[in-house]
Amino acid sequence: MPAPWCEAHHIEYWSQDGVTSTANGTLLCGHHHHLIHKEDWHIQVRNGIPWFIPPPHTDPQRKPRRNHYFQI
Repeated sequence: MPAPWCEAHHIEYWSQDGVTSTANGTLLCGHHHHLIHKEDWHIQVRNGIPWFIPPPHTDPQRKPRRNHYFQI
């Protein structure tokens, strides 16, 4: 989704002392932004790329995933 259509998401939640910075943020579409908050998804940044760790009910092994649609 183009960046102007996205919402900024704190990887470490602001309410839990996460800083507001590009290093602690990722852009998500509205649907996925709400899904991250509603379910037990986690985000890890590896080499500047966000990896999404699904909740156990989606993937019991919680294998990290990344967006392969847009790549540099």
